[in-house]
Amino acid sequence: MEQRPVVRICLVDDDEDYYIITRDLLSEISSFSFQITWINTFEKALEQLDGAAFDVFVFDYSLGPKNGIDLLRAVIAKKIRIPVIMLTGHGDREIDMEAMMVGAADYLVKGKIDATILERSIRYAIEHFKTLEELRTSRDSLRTTSQQLEKALASINEELETARRVQKSLLPHNVETLPGIEFSAAYLPTGFIGGDMYDVVQIDDTHVAFLVIDVCGHGVPAALISAMAKVSFARYLPKNPSPMAVFSQVNAELCAFMPEGRYITGFLAVFDVEKKELVFSRAGHPPAAHANALSGTVDYFSTGAPLIGAFTDSQFEEASARVEEGDVIVFYTDGLVESVNAENERYPMQDMEKILQGSRRKSAKTVSASIIDSLKKFTGTVPQGDDITVLVVKIL
Repeated sequence: MEQRPVVRICLVDDDEDYYIITRDLLSEISSFSFQITWINTFEKALEQLDGAAFDVFVFDYSLGPKNGIDLLRAVIAKKIRIPVIMLTGHGDREIDMEAMMVGAADYLVKGKIDATILERSIRYAIEHFKTLEELRTSRDSLRTTSQQLEKALASINEELETARRVQKSLLPHNVETLPGIEFSAAYLPTGFIGGDMYDVVQIDDTHVAFLVIDVCGHGVPAALISAMAKVSFARYLPKNPSPMAVFSQVNAELCAFMPEGRYITGFLAVFDVEKKELVFSRAGHPPAAHANALSGTVDYFSTGAPLIGAFTDSQFEEASARVEEGDVIVFYTDGLVESVNAENERYPMQDMEKILQGSRRKSAKTVSASIIDSLKKFTGTVPQGDDITVLVVKIL
């Protein structure tokens, strides 16, 4: 014979006759085997209720000075997680609604209950409560997971902020003039940190180097590579004022460590303060813009441009140009020229050229701020898609 599942019921009702009626109705139900415990007062119920001992509570609404809803609240306060069916002497909608609002699983009207209705109510109470418990468990699990994710995110943000401060410390700061030049830079990473890097280095009394690099990619990996490149350039720049030679040395060093699919573009220029000569080399990077103070024209400095970190046998080139007092040179990354507006149009370099044409009597800081302002007006609300660096150098 198939064994029926046992359901332990606790009936709280001050009427013994209704206890007998309920017991008899339960005996007619064949789908379960019932164990019924009867408690006849509110006070005894408070003393004897134990969530571990029962599967369903059935509370009569009328229990003297206190009622079944008060007992339901007490069960909830004790954190006893058992479904409660409320009994009412007559169909009172307000009582029924209050019981459901407090947390009853179901309510039944005395005198209108038969075995079928009682079985349905018990089955519904158990299954509905089981569903609610599963939802509660899922909610608690989700809350725990969410809290863990929040802690992990806070830790990541803290680490990113540390990385941002470290990267910022690698950039030139608190100095905007060196012998023969003044400079100003704008660095706009897409996130906390980025793959762009710039530097201004006084090699000796008569030579100043300007470097802008851009690592393929974004975020932490790109930032780590750009920091590694910064260290490499810092190692070779003071020893050799030739941009072509420095690129060759850095390339040979970084090729041994560069992850697959990564590379660096860069523009390196060395300014001879006495000769007013700029010697430069390009590595897969946008040409530098040059505003001639005398003619008011804008041209571009460029050479052949193999990538850094891609091939050990790359052959870099070098060129030179005469610059004069008042001239402005702008080094920038492709994040500037590839920025787009809402119509997916790229930032027009003519906008930057117009700013440079009127730059003779403006400071480097004013020119760099004007370029960034021009870019932001053009892109509007379109999110920045790449790191952007603009380094403006004015010849004094």
